Amino acid sequence: MPNKTRRDFLQWNLALAATLAPGLGMVNAMRPIHAASVSGGYKALVCVYLAGGNDSFNMFVPYDGTAHTNYATARQNLAIPTADLLPVSPDSGGGIRHGFHKNMPGAKNLFDTGSMGVVSNLGTLIEPITKGEYESNTNNIPARLFSHNDQTDRWMAADANNRFGQGWAGRMMDMLYDNAAVPRPSPSISIGGNNLWQSGQDVLLYEMNDQGAGSTRLPFHGGAFKLNDAYTQASATAVKNANLLVAEHALRQSRAIEFSSFVNDALVNAPSFENEFTDERLSAQLRMVARLIAVRDQLDPEQTVNRQVFFVRLGGWDTHAVQNGDAEDSHPNLLGKLDAAITSFQGALASMNMQQQVTTFTATEFGRSLTPNGSGTDHGWGGHSLVMGGAVSGNAIHGILPELAINSDDTVENNRIIPTSSVDQYGATLARWFGMNENEIDYLFPNLGNFLQRDLGFMQG
Repeated sequence: MPNKTRRDFLQWNLALAATLAPGLGMVNAMRPIHAASVSGGYKALVCVYLAGGNDSFNMFVPYDGTAHTNYATARQNLAIPTADLLPVSPDSGGGIRHGFHKNMPGAKNLFDTGSMGVVSNLGTLIEPITKGEYESNTNNIPARLFSHNDQTDRWMAADANNRFGQGWAGRMMDMLYDNAAVPRPSPSISIGGNNLWQSGQDVLLYEMNDQGAGSTRLPFHGGAFKLNDAYTQASATAVKNANLLVAEHALRQSRAIEFSSFVNDALVNAPSFENEFTDERLSAQLRMVARLIAVRDQLDPEQTVNRQVFFVRLGGWDTHAVQNGDAEDSHPNLLGKLDAAITSFQGALASMNMQQQVTTFTATEFGRSLTPNGSGTDHGWGGHSLVMGGAVSGNAIHGILPELAINSDDTVENNRIIPTSSVDQYGATLARWFGMNENEIDYLFPNLGNFLQRDLGFMQG
């Protein structure tokens, strides 16, 4: 929504919320009548999680005169000068040009060529909120703001009320495969470890590493039988155990043993992409995602995989100190790692002609405080996210840009930025592209009815 003020945004959302709330409340209270279909063409969502809270206001920065001056005054010693920015000319943004950090030339190119959009000032919200309402506590405020663990869970569940113990991708995959056999090993694969986003009831998360599914036996094991045979035998016994915890663990272990052979056998035929990626952690994870996408039809020979969700993670974004230094985990270096990894991934997708079918997006538990707390920044609230792929409405800023100025109407305590778009709206826009209908989206994102704009407009179809 270009050229809209915060007041326009709030009045627009609140007016419609009053008229829609009763009807949507009934929809949100029940599971959808029918499940979405996994038929049709292939689509995948790839979540790039920036663990620790990315300071996105130093990733994508106001470039023009007054806007940059206000930003620089607020950021003080952490401000990125215009000489260190790569300016872009988006289709929106209220007439204010922005630039990517100089360590993100790949992002600039993706943005300029229409393969990337910036979704502005996202955060956990129950409903739209003003500075006055926050300070007087008159509106619903998400619980335990600024806490890493709590806000990570709220982002991944897309539920600021803390009503779900499962992630929105996990719930979505359960709905998609409600009336269909779940492919093996699972259409929900993580290369970045266990996470709430993919946690579901019926479609179980399958964890791998960036080298593959891992060995099912110890190397150099010289016993009377293979270790995985022992695991299989023990698991078969334990599944019958009356202890539900032991039985569930054994079931997952036996599935992991079985599925690892499917995955590793398929990966033998996958492109190596050795020249496209580096061995840096995030790059290696995305290389494995690209390889899995390349052999998706070989993972389960009995059925076609039409929907997949992937999760990768890069840590180190909790930049309380020495944020702009030269250390390996400094914010500029982290941005460079992110840029190289996502650029390589988009290149790999292009080489497979899969840009239209795969949408990649960034997520993080919160932004950072606008003003520094010394040589770094404190935990914040709203922040920018990146979304990329052939189906993305690129070369555009989507949503409402905040005023990056000390004590502006967009700030609360410690100059944290109030989000102008919710995680619910972000996830709903992605889920709609993925194939979910409106009833299903209301179930997945229970606070969506509190916002007028149900779709943030960054997906073209």
